[in-house]
Amino acid sequence: MQTHSISDQTGSLISWITKIFLALNLAVYAGFTVAFLLFPVPLANAIGYTIHSSGALADFRAMYSGLCFGVGLLVYYGLIKPEFKTQAIFLSVASAAGLFVARLYTLFLDGPGNEYIYLSMATEIVSVFLGVWLLRKN
Repeated sequence: MQTHSISDQTGSLISWITKIFLALNLAVYAGFTVAFLLFPVPLANAIGYTIHSSGALADFRAMYSGLCFGVGLLVYYGLIKPEFKTQAIFLSVASAAGLFVARLYTLFLDGPGNEYIYLSMATEIVSVFLGVWLLRKN
């Protein structure tokens, strides 16, 4: 009968949490990539944008779909290639922190947000704290 040490079990748990963290980030970025590529106008309207030209549409798709594709690709590599894991976690933390700070700045300058903004901010805070913890453990 083989016994596993506490550090083996802890390492396995951290590895499992890391994979879930990266998989959830990948799901979000992949979802944004597909949704904003295929349905940019209705999604723009849902969050308060009005798109008046093909140039605006191209930029909207690029930022909400294309950029998410690039981030998602690195997160995917972090899931399947151990040498990309730390970079994928760091990118997830940095992007969540950047999104949170920009939303918070807007709330202070321009007033209250809506449910989407507050839900997004909550997930971003969790992502930052969990991601920083994972970076320290990995």
